[in-house]
Amino acid sequence: MTPFQFVSVSILATLFFRELLEFRKDAVVHRIHWLRGLIWLVAALAIAFPNGVQNVAEAVGIQRGADFVFYLFVLAFLVVTFYFYARHVRTQRQITQLVRGLALREARRGGSLQAEK
Repeated sequence: MTPFQFVSVSILATLFFRELLEFRKDAVVHRIHWLRGLIWLVAALAIAFPNGVQNVAEAVGIQRGADFVFYLFVLAFLVVTFYFYARHVRTQRQITQLVRGLALREARRGGSLQAEK
């Protein structure tokens, strides 16, 4: 094992075990801890066994393991981008509904928010 592999796998193993501890403590966000733990574990395995990445890449029809990892990152980036965009749009809609509700409530009371100041 090269020094880079040793240091990287050690750091990733520490992060993985930290996620396991957080998983046990925080029952609300199990999915996040599970996903992050899985990512740390896969990264550690990919660094410890680089030929494994090459074998998986060839199995799915990609010539190089580095290209396979790059394609996975591109796909993950797209998924995360669309996920956060959808959350942003949903949050904007909720804010709009909240402001409309407050405006209607103030209009029914006959006052305005400016008059209270």
